[in-house]
Amino acid sequence: MSQTNKRQNLFDRWASTYDEDLGGEETFPFFGYDAVLQSMLTGAEIQPGHRVLDVGIGTGNLARQLPIPGDQIWGLDFSAAMLEKARLALPAAHLVQADLAGEDWLAKIEQRFEHILSAYTLHEFPDPLKIEILIKLAKNSLEAGGEIIIGDISFQNQADYRFAREKYFDSWDEDEYYWCAEPLTVILNQAGFSVQYEQISICAGTYQLHWKGC
Repeated sequence: MSQTNKRQNLFDRWASTYDEDLGGEETFPFFGYDAVLQSMLTGAEIQPGHRVLDVGIGTGNLARQLPIPGDQIWGLDFSAAMLEKARLALPAAHLVQADLAGEDWLAKIEQRFEHILSAYTLHEFPDPLKIEILIKLAKNSLEAGGEIIIGDISFQNQADYRFAREKYFDSWDEDEYYWCAEPLTVILNQAGFSVQYEQISICAGTYQLHWKGC
C-alpha cells in the first residue's frame, strides 16, 4: 500500500471521531486549534458574494463557520469519509474528493475564489510540494486581489521547532512536515507571495498570502 493510501485510510478511520477529538482537551499538535480557525476567519474578512475554497475541508470545521451561504463554498479533501461528514454539515457546498499530491485536481474546481483557506492540511506535504500547491492555487484558482490563508502546525523559527520536537517527541509525527516560518516566509516570498505570519500557539500559526507573481 502506498504512503498516500495509508494516510487516506487513516483519515477515513479518523472521520468518525475527528470532531470530538479536536473538541476535547487540547494536546500536541493541536494546541490553539480553535484560536487558529478564528484567526483565519477574522483575517479573511469574507463579504457577501465572496466565493471560498477550503483546501482540506475535512468534516467542515472551518467551512461551517464561514458567513456565506453553502453554495458559495467549495471544498477539497482526499478522504471520502471526511467529505461524507462535511456534506451533512454543508449540504449546499460543492465538495470534491481530490489528492493534492497526485491527480490533476485543478480540473475538478474550474473556479476562481476571493479566498482560499487551508486549515491543518498542508503539513502533510514536504515544503517543496507545499510551495508547488500554493503556486498552482494562486495562478489558477485565485481571483485578482484575492488571498490565501493557511492555519497549520507551525513554528516561528528552527529553535522553536527543535524545542517542540524534543518536548513533544512522543506525539511528534515523523511522517508529517510541520511548518517553520523561518525560512518558509522567505521561500514563499521568492516564489511570488507577500506573506504575513502570526504565531497563535506554541505549535500553530497562520499565514496570510497575497500573490504578486514572480
